[in-house]
Amino acid sequence: MIRSFKHSIGIMFFIRLSTLFLFVFHTGISFGQWTKKANLGGVGRHRGTGISIGNKGYIGLGHINGTGVNIDFKDWWQYDPASDSWTQRANFPVLIHGAVSFGTETKGYVGGGSTLGGEFFEYDPIANVWLPIAPCPLAPGDVQCFSVQNKGYVYQGNQMVEYDPSTNAWTMMANAPIVFGTWSTSFASNGSGYVKSGSNFYEFKPSQNTWISRAQFPGQTSNGGAGFYRDNKGYFVCGYVGGLSVVTDEVWEYNAGENQWTLVGQFPGTSRRFPVAFAIGRKGYFGTGTNGVNLNDFWCFDYDPLATSQLTLDDVTCTLFPNPSSHEMHLEINPELNLMGIKTRIEIFTLEGKLIHAQQLEQSQVILDKQHFGAGAFLCKIYVGNQSIVKKLIFN
Repeated sequence: MIRSFKHSIGIMFFIRLSTLFLFVFHTGISFGQWTKKANLGGVGRHRGTGISIGNKGYIGLGHINGTGVNIDFKDWWQYDPASDSWTQRANFPVLIHGAVSFGTETKGYVGGGSTLGGEFFEYDPIANVWLPIAPCPLAPGDVQCFSVQNKGYVYQGNQMVEYDPSTNAWTMMANAPIVFGTWSTSFASNGSGYVKSGSNFYEFKPSQNTWISRAQFPGQTSNGGAGFYRDNKGYFVCGYVGGLSVVTDEVWEYNAGENQWTLVGQFPGTSRRFPVAFAIGRKGYFGTGTNGVNLNDFWCFDYDPLATSQLTLDDVTCTLFPNPSSHEMHLEINPELNLMGIKTRIEIFTLEGKLIHAQQLEQSQVILDKQHFGAGAFLCKIYVGNQSIVKKLIFN
């Protein structure tokens, strides 16, 4: 990443902020596609697990280890979207982190991880009890599993097993074409499961017991993000890039019908690794994780590309000065945006669509220097929160 951008003044950037980016509800603050919800009732943690059962969400377990001393958790919390509230439920039977889980319409299933090997437990939300089930033939951990048509699918390496609650039995399925790495991520549609490991991305069709290679993931994330499926699209959020210390805020959408990825914005909260995510109805939910600080915040994702809150050129006046330029261009954004916690970011592309620079803007004033781009025409995409516009810039 180019780091020689300097502070300066030079652009007038007027935004009808109150009507576009900040909406106040009784449940929290909205940043375009994302709404901040009530924090998890328990303490911040990472490598926890989260699922949805019916119209409720559940998060728990995990650990903190920032001081070198590992502290595991077994608390289990229920989230009610209708009231935006958390209720503590029966503790999981053991202290654990890195557990894997999946939910059906009526029950939840959690096991593996740092403590259990192949042991799994079923959670009954009505009785609020955990009961052991048949042991899994694998010993999974630190991966995100999924369910399809009320059957659970758990993977480890290149092996996949199916759990049928009606018979309390596990069945070995076809091996994956590759070995999925630790902290890989998945989501499930109505008929398939999808697994992302690094840039590799595969679809598993339970009805055919078949793996299919899909379009490679084009984003920054190596692993350690979270995925969910809502409104006929899959989404991957955050994660680490290369080493664990570098985290991203990218939000990517996968369209299975078109086998295509789209970067739909940046997560407006703290970038992180090892969060959890699930979907309830047409909305995605995302929270916990760490960037060195353990987090217990919780967010709702409700993306509609046709929503009236998306930016149009009528909503933004943007001037690059001077443009064209033989040396440098000045850019200034509203300083209030950073003060309000709204992230701003620029991406520079060639006219052919190749990304040549991307930078989070920590200050309201920057310089675009010709020596970093060369002569020619380029496209500058400016993100404010999760909204964006594109302007052409020219260096003579």
